Amino acid sequence: MMWSAGACSICWIGISIALGLSQNGGDSYVLGSVAVAFFFLFFASFGMGVLGVPWLYPTEINALEMRTKGASLAMATNWICNYAVVQATLPGIDNLGYKFWIVWAVICFAFIPITYFFYPETANRSLEDIDRFFETKPGVLVFRNRLATQLSRPQQYFDMDEEIARKEEKEGGWGGEGMEKKQEIVGIEERV
Repeated sequence: MMWSAGACSICWIGISIALGLSQNGGDSYVLGSVAVAFFFLFFASFGMGVLGVPWLYPTEINALEMRTKGASLAMATNWICNYAVVQATLPGIDNLGYKFWIVWAVICFAFIPITYFFYPETANRSLEDIDRFFETKPGVLVFRNRLATQLSRPQQYFDMDEEIARKEEKEGGWGGEGMEKKQEIVGIEERV
């Protein structure tokens, strides 16, 4: 997410520079082509990182009982913000010209520290791992928490899974009958 936000910010800066030079007497055809190229780079950068956040992150980060509500709130926020962007773009370009794109560069750049300080890593973690992480009450700032920032799955989660598996095996398995569980297949009993 941070790389994507950084790339998006650089694209907006490139667009601002190209359009600013064009507005101040530069070759409008060449500089317009540069701006268009940066728009395409922006859409690629946005699509590879930031675009999926409102769709994926809320379902990963929220506890089971809040998962659907969190996803709904994220989608509502996403669409309201999309509407605001559409409504602000034309008046912004009319009033600020090329400087309008600097606003988006700053907003995209702001997501780098926001993500670093506040967003726990969800890669290589199960939903149960995320629940376990929040059970520890990590606080709002997660950047110093090794469990929150480690890219690979923390060893303690592997250990917890093994402990749960040993406990279930000792208590007789998931179904309560252990390895001796009978399974009925087409009217014939068969040992599993």
